[in-house]
This record gives sequence, structure tokens and C-alpha cells, in this order.
Amino acid sequence: MFDVLIVGAGMVGASLACALGDKNCTANSTLKVGVIEGNGNFLRGEFTADGRASAIAYGSSQIWQNIGVWGGMQRRGVTPMHKIQVSEGDLPYQVQLRREDTNHEALGYIVENAVTLASLWEFAKECQNLELICPAKVLDIDYDRDRDVMRVKISSEIGEQYLETKLLVGADGGRSQIRSMANIEIDERLYEQTCIVTTIKSENPHQNFAYERFQPSGPFAVLPLGGDRACVVWTATKEETPHLLALDESTFLQELTQRFGKPLMQMLGNITIESKTRANYVPRWMHSQTYIKQRLVLIGDAAHTTHPIAGQGMNLGIRDVNALAKVLKAAHQNNQDLGSDKVLRAYQGKRRWDNLGVIWLTDISNRMFSSQNLFLKAIRRLGLLILQISLFKRILMYFMMGMHQVPE
Repeated sequence: MFDVLIVGAGMVGASLACALGDKNCTANSTLKVGVIEGNGNFLRGEFTADGRASAIAYGSSQIWQNIGVWGGMQRRGVTPMHKIQVSEGDLPYQVQLRREDTNHEALGYIVENAVTLASLWEFAKECQNLELICPAKVLDIDYDRDRDVMRVKISSEIGEQYLETKLLVGADGGRSQIRSMANIEIDERLYEQTCIVTTIKSENPHQNFAYERFQPSGPFAVLPLGGDRACVVWTATKEETPHLLALDESTFLQELTQRFGKPLMQMLGNITIESKTRANYVPRWMHSQTYIKQRLVLIGDAAHTTHPIAGQGMNLGIRDVNALAKVLKAAHQNNQDLGSDKVLRAYQGKRRWDNLGVIWLTDISNRMFSSQNLFLKAIRRLGLLILQISLFKRILMYFMMGMHQVPE
């Protein structure tokens, strides 16, 4: 019998496992936690370096610091963002956010997904109270009313078996199998866009400068990485995506440099493409109508997804982890039932409005900045002008850095 059984050990699920681990918290040693993951490469320490990276808010880095995994990420390489420039194409309307305007060493960090996963799995393997069940696939879930437990049928290398847990956590991504099996309804909106992700290397130092340029097709982000590399997230329209993905490398590079704009190209100098493939995904707006059911809870993309504008999706998932770990550890210390309705409602109450607020804000921002409507053009340019005022800029940085969710 597990106290907590987590399905999905990507960045969010593995973060929760580490938060409940006993490596740095002896109070967790009596918690029995299981982690079900389908990708056997993770257990072997093999994490695909496909060029994808996540923008990690300063507040999220502090959550990882408190868990004890941030040091492993720093050792493998994280890139601090010292400045972030937000602009509309080549127009002079721009806002610059600088670390000098805060009391912190960085506004946030860019961390390659492979670095995050390697650090989390290294930490998880050193926790004595965690059982890594990998590779394994969930076949079915069933709430046993007579015994008041959740039963999970899985298939692994040793065949099919049933596991029992006081609490089942769905951390298995936007297409969550656990959410579907629990018959949890969602609100959803698809975007007529595709995010193309590639890694470049510049001739000149990027100076830890991140850019987000809004274009008619959607946001175009340049995120600094170590070694004067950068992760480019290019939001393309549904119509132009097949053409861009089919281009040979030299032609794609020409198209890419045009999107950078002259000022940025003058700063970076010549650029080359480092990615062997062009990763791409279709963004969508999704929010579960509830995060909880009897002895079941959803976190991360299983509960909500958002447009990648401003890079807030991963940060919402990390904040979910922080909130759920806190309520579970408090319940455990007070000898409460970890899967009780009271405990789960406490988690949902902490996270629902923060998630919804960010989802709606990113959706509105994407639609407003992608629109060619003259009225909306005037509104967004006025908005960029207003954000140059110190007070409003500080408020924006406070929320973008996740300072309202920095752990105590």
C-alpha cells in the first residue's frame, strides 16, 4: 500500500516525488511514495537533448532550491536571465525588464529540459522512501469503496499487477490518461498555431538577454543558454508550419534571421543552427473542471495547459508541486488521511485561481498581439508604453518572476 502513487515522472511529476522524498527531509521517511513512468530511458539516465528548454521564474527556482534539486541543475548548467525585452516586431514600442530593478541575481533562468530531468531523477534515486516503477503503463484505475483505497492496474516488465494507494496523483501531461480514466471533464481551446523549437549558436555573446517579439503569427522568443547558445521558440501559423518544417537548413536559417530583426542580429552576429531536428508542438488552452476526485488529484499539464507566451506553463506546474507537497506533508505530520476530501480541497483552493488567471492572461495576450485589428494594435502599443513606467514595470516583474508564490 502506497501513501502516494504518482503517475508520470516528467519534470512536474518527478519534482513532486523529490518534494516528498526523504533525502533532505527525514520527516518524509515514513511516507511510502511510488512513481510510475513509461519511459524506461529515464531510469537508465538517458534524457533526450532535443533543444527544448523551459523559462524558470525566480520563484520556481526557489521552490526547487527548497526541495534540494536546484544544485544539481546548476551543476549541469542553468542560464540566468539578466534582461528581458518585450517588443512588437521592429516597432520602437518595447519594454526592458532588468535584474538591477530587483534584489535578485536574475529575473529567472533558462534550463534545458534534459538538465532538469537528469537532476530530478538523480535526486529521486537517492530517496529511500521512493519506489521507481519504470518502465510501466497504467491499464486501469478503480476506487474501491469498501476498502476506501485507489487500485491501479499496471503492466510492467514483470507482467500485470495491481497497486493500491491512499492517493493517486495524475502528473501524466496534457493528454492525461489518468484524467480520462477518472472521467474529469475539461474546458479546451485549440490555437491555429505551431511552436517550432530550435537551438542556435551566436558569433557574439548573448549577454544573458532574453527577447520576446510579438509578430502577426504569434510570439517569437529567443532564450539564452550556456556557451552563447539560445533556444528559439517560433510561433508559426497553421498555414506556414508545413513549409517551415520542410525547408533545408540554410533556407530555414535565412527565414529565421529575418524574424530576429536587425537590432538583435547586429548584437548576436552570425548565427548557426545546432539542433539536428526541429521540435514542434501545437499549443492549446486547457483547464480541468476539477483537479480532484475521490483519492485522486491532478497536477501540472494534466490539470491545465496554456499558451507558451511568457513561458508560464512549467512555472504553474512547479507551483502546483509546491502547494500539493505542502498540504500532503502537513497532513502526514498531523496523522491525517492524505487522500481525504479536506486535504485535496485545500490543494485545489490554493492553485485553481492562480492557474486560471495565468491561462486567461496568456490567452488574451496571444490573441491581442497576434491580431491586426487597428483598435487592438492601438491598445497593445499603449500598453507597452504604460509598462515603461517604473511602478507598472515592477508589478509586471513581480508576477512574471513568481514572487507571489515564493516559498516561505
